[in-house]
Amino acid sequence: MSILSTSGFSLAYYLFTFFAIESAFFVALGHWRRNLSLKARRLAIAFGVLGALRFLFLLIFALQAIASKILLEEALAVFSMGVLTWGFSPFFGARSTKSTNFVIANSLLTLGLFSLSLIIPFNGLSVIFLLWQIGLGIFLLTTMLREFTQEQFLTVFGIAVLTVGAALQLALGNSLASTANNAAFIRLAEMIAYPILVIATYQEVIEALNLQSVALKNLSQTSQEEIKGLISLFEATKDITSSLSLPEVVDGAAKGVVSALNVDQCAIALPEDGDPSLMRMVATYNPRREGRGEAITFPVNEQQAIKHALERLRQVELNDSYDSPQIKFLFAMMGARDQTGPLIFQPIVLNEKSLGILIVGNAYSKRPFSLTEAQLIKTMAHQIAIAIDNARSYHALTTKSQQLAWTLRNSEQSAERRTAALEAELKKSREEVIMISQRLYEQETLARKSQKDLTEYQKHTEQTSRQLRVTHKKLEELTHENQQLSGLTASHKKQLEKLQKTEKEMQVLKDRVNELHLEAAEAEKFKQALETAQDRSRNLAKALRINRAKLQKVANMPVAMTSPQVGAELENLACGVLVSDSNGYISRVNKASVQLFGLATNELMGKKLSDIDSTQEWLNALQKITEESLVSTTLTINDQIIKATISPITDPENGQSSGNVIILYDATEEFETQQARDEFVASLAQELRTPMTSIIGYIDLLLGESVGMIGDMQRKFLQRAKANVERMDGLLNDLIGVAAIDAGQLEIAPASIDMAEIIEDVILGAKAQLEEKEIQLSLNLPDEIPPVEADPNSMQQIMANLLNNAVKCTPSGGKIEVKATVIQNDSLSVDERWFKISITDSGGGIAENDIAKVFDRFYKADHPLVQGLGETGVGLSIVKYLIEAHKGEVWFDTEMGQGTIFHFVLPIKDYYNDPWDEIDIPPFDFNSDVQDY
Repeated sequence: MSILSTSGFSLAYYLFTFFAIESAFFVALGHWRRNLSLKARRLAIAFGVLGALRFLFLLIFALQAIASKILLEEALAVFSMGVLTWGFSPFFGARSTKSTNFVIANSLLTLGLFSLSLIIPFNGLSVIFLLWQIGLGIFLLTTMLREFTQEQFLTVFGIAVLTVGAALQLALGNSLASTANNAAFIRLAEMIAYPILVIATYQEVIEALNLQSVALKNLSQTSQEEIKGLISLFEATKDITSSLSLPEVVDGAAKGVVSALNVDQCAIALPEDGDPSLMRMVATYNPRREGRGEAITFPVNEQQAIKHALERLRQVELNDSYDSPQIKFLFAMMGARDQTGPLIFQPIVLNEKSLGILIVGNAYSKRPFSLTEAQLIKTMAHQIAIAIDNARSYHALTTKSQQLAWTLRNSEQSAERRTAALEAELKKSREEVIMISQRLYEQETLARKSQKDLTEYQKHTEQTSRQLRVTHKKLEELTHENQQLSGLTASHKKQLEKLQKTEKEMQVLKDRVNELHLEAAEAEKFKQALETAQDRSRNLAKALRINRAKLQKVANMPVAMTSPQVGAELENLACGVLVSDSNGYISRVNKASVQLFGLATNELMGKKLSDIDSTQEWLNALQKITEESLVSTTLTINDQIIKATISPITDPENGQSSGNVIILYDATEEFETQQARDEFVASLAQELRTPMTSIIGYIDLLLGESVGMIGDMQRKFLQRAKANVERMDGLLNDLIGVAAIDAGQLEIAPASIDMAEIIEDVILGAKAQLEEKEIQLSLNLPDEIPPVEADPNSMQQIMANLLNNAVKCTPSGGKIEVKATVIQNDSLSVDERWFKISITDSGGGIAENDIAKVFDRFYKADHPLVQGLGETGVGLSIVKYLIEAHKGEVWFDTEMGQGTIFHFVLPIKDYYNDPWDEIDIPPFDFNSDVQDY
């Protein structure tokens, strides 16, 4: 046994076992490549893994002596036994997951125990490895003996040798430890067992090859007839599918069946004009008869065999010769007169629908049909059914293509006519655009001039306003002084009259001084006289102040009436001024107001303010002055448009009104200019609307592909053009609305309307703009919406402007939500319901310093756009005006970085159009003696 421990024997042992294992690997690999056998694949993998591991040990450990070499070989033996168990055991045949888990667990556990022994030496590990190997060997032998066959004898013997070698090593290994430093019995067992396993693997491969050769031989014998049939079927199919014409298809099918099956005659019958009760022999082929044969029609009820086959959609076979008149008639139609023989009636069926009948006969040879021929006839009938269906479809498509070609020619002619009409319309539109452009240029020139005049007028108005504020302040001071003098007695009237006379003289002198002052540059000679007059004026003024201070205690008239300075300033004003007392009677007028009214001063003095103009607008303005600090209105006097501004005179001590001051100025020219501009704007808008309507109509015609197909890029361009035209139409509506509002001509005709219908119409109108920016719009409406009393056109414009603003400020791919709710207001004595609409955009929100500018249409004319708003014109200001005109309210909520929600509410009048409101019911008279019952 000492020879087994030499290095030369170790090298021979590793070489011998390596080559044996590699031989088994190549045998199993070749068998796997030929048959793709699962067991051959496992054996190839098992022997391949063992061979690679043996080669590694051959290079590293064959000529080296290490302390743990015996333990290493025992661990290798355990690993090898686990791999062989995985490869040979029938237990793992159909359990791929369990077998994989087994071999991985066995390998990892073996490697882990061996690695642990290198770190922590353990004397009993060798015994554990040997018992482990013996256990694996017994498990493998047990599973193989349960399904033992004669061919497995060598495999069982080889595994048994490996198990016995491990047992001997366990029993006698310690006695040989002094003479051998390796697992001697395990080496001897492997040198015996592995060649036996090679032979067993080779024997199994040979047995499998023998079985395969026998199966192939039997398969070749049984398949020759089927191959011949398939060749015949291929030839017949080629004849059947060689054409798409129905006569050629059926003739080729009959000829192909005769040629493929070597029968005497064949015929195909189809329903006559779709009537299944009549069959027409559309194709017959008889090699012994020249010509195609005559197409004959016969009733199905006279041929019971054909009727039976068509009703059940199954093949009917008559292998005996029948002398019945029906059979003779069929053979006569197929060209075999006075001859009968075996027949097969095969229905031609496609998608469980009968298309006809295939008749095959052997009238001359009397040869019966075999099962293979019957099956081929059934297969050919299916191919004939497909060919007939294709031929009919081709005929229908050909007919339809001819109709489409005719329709296309008519469409092309119609398109040419419409194109000519469109070109003429386009030419006309271009001429109109040129004419409008010229008129627009002229109006722009006029507008620039008007703007210049307006700027100058605004400067003059600002100057007048400043003067008005100064005058108003002085009037308040004088009113205060007047109130202080209200307690004076009538005994000092003479002194007051003297004071008035002095003031008149001072006013005359002051006018003279002003004249002299204006003429000083022209006449130096009046300089000394002017200085004398000025000194005298100052002395008179000083005396006047002294006298006023004395008379303030006794005078009962306002100082504003007696002050020459204020009176002169009022007379010098270009605008008219009226001053009234607390009862509404005029107490002071200036020269400009006298000229505006065309009346004398004494006619205006003492006149009541409500008698100046009888219009309801003027009376409403006088009533509002008690609630507001400043009221503006318009008067029409002597064909002149007079702008009037009414302001109360407030006592600074008690805060009560002691009168009113009215500022008047002529606005006739301004009104006429504004009216001319509004009429021009309305006329221009109407002229632009007509060609835009035509453009939208033609774009819709192109998008609907009524005049021809268009591509995706063309569709996108047309949608963008439509969106821009609709946007221009919205701007024209805003322009007309502003003109109507400014001119005071906006008419509102309330009616009971369905807001859901209004909302849906507006969303449908904005479809092109939404598709252009790929915006997702969600609509949230309640199930029941009560009718709202409002003007339909105004509601349409409100929704269009708000939705247009949301579309403009929302980025591409964003979202917009339109939500409607009905809210209840229980705060009043009578319950009120309001219809609320909210439109949410994702435009990023409005900054805090821009919130006050949202509804201001005058702001956007000369300033940058407000961030977060899409509306660049006057749309939102029109929305506010229209909603407030309907007794509603509009507001918005905004969040920076997110978007803005515009809300507006309208009152819901449940009693609107109530028939009881139309009846005038008089009050009940309790004193009446007559009562109706």
